[in-house]
Amino acid sequence: MNNYFKIILENLNDTIERRTRLNESNLGNEAIYNNKQQLLFSTTNDVLNDGEYLSEVLGGKLEVVMCGGGHIGNAVYQLAQLLDWKITIIEDRIEFCNTDKYPNANLILGDYSKEILNLDLSNAAVIIATRGHKHDKSCLESALLKKTRYVGMIGSKSKVSATKNAIIEEINKKELSIDKALLDTIYSPIGLDINAQTPEEIAISIVSEIIKVTKGSKKQIELDVPLLKKLAKENEEFVVARIIEKNGSAPREEGSFLAVFKNGDIQGTIGGGAVEAQVIKDCKNLLLNNDKKTQLYYHNLSNTKASQLGMICGGNVKVLITKFTS
Repeated sequence: MNNYFKIILENLNDTIERRTRLNESNLGNEAIYNNKQQLLFSTTNDVLNDGEYLSEVLGGKLEVVMCGGGHIGNAVYQLAQLLDWKITIIEDRIEFCNTDKYPNANLILGDYSKEILNLDLSNAAVIIATRGHKHDKSCLESALLKKTRYVGMIGSKSKVSATKNAIIEEINKKELSIDKALLDTIYSPIGLDINAQTPEEIAISIVSEIIKVTKGSKKQIELDVPLLKKLAKENEEFVVARIIEKNGSAPREEGSFLAVFKNGDIQGTIGGGAVEAQVIKDCKNLLLNNDKKTQLYYHNLSNTKASQLGMICGGNVKVLITKFTS
């Protein structure tokens, strides 16, 4: 088990800060802090609470769990496709939960409440828009039992109030084990107030609110959660290359990363092309080097050098390559 990636993975739902030294003497020293500025992990004795360091706000690739596959669910699905978000549709009616209607969604046909409890929602935004108040209430109860990044429910203020009061009554009767304070975290009536009328406009207001809530005030790096899970479980040495700085029109954003494993496998990407091929070669060389753990490379993709690299874009990137052991 690799504790560095394990810690990142376990805390992504709250967002975390990664600090990295880039000076030559301490190159690659890293520390992970939560959103309360508490130290979660450090790769060395250097906890990076002073001096110069690269600061990155990290989060996982957002997932949307749509409870209800009706008109609003369909409109949210279309927007999720544009944003490259993974989306899960939960429905108990097959006519609203099939590959003809949702070809690129994870489809779950069954009982809303039970299916929500079976999902990992730690990096998910849950949208509740079923066909009836009863189903909405059961979805909300199950969602509040899970760790999520966002929970929103369709409905008027009176409907929302009635639903919350019914849940509070169950809590008071000890029929439901939920902290009452969690009811104040629900986004409902759902969506930003843009006077939305049509399903498409309502979907835009919901997705906009989710972006506002999950992105916060700082630019957040979205990490590849499946790859993080693999790295956390890896027992052999491996090397990770990530873009730490980008200028111009380089194809991938800061934080994009790939991993090269001892068996030769490669997962993730920093943009493809000749630059990625060179970075992979550098990663393999670092795996074989017993004297070095970290290296920093600068790749210039300006028009004069782009043709030599087989690239058509300009700009430049800095890539930090780090060797990890279990």
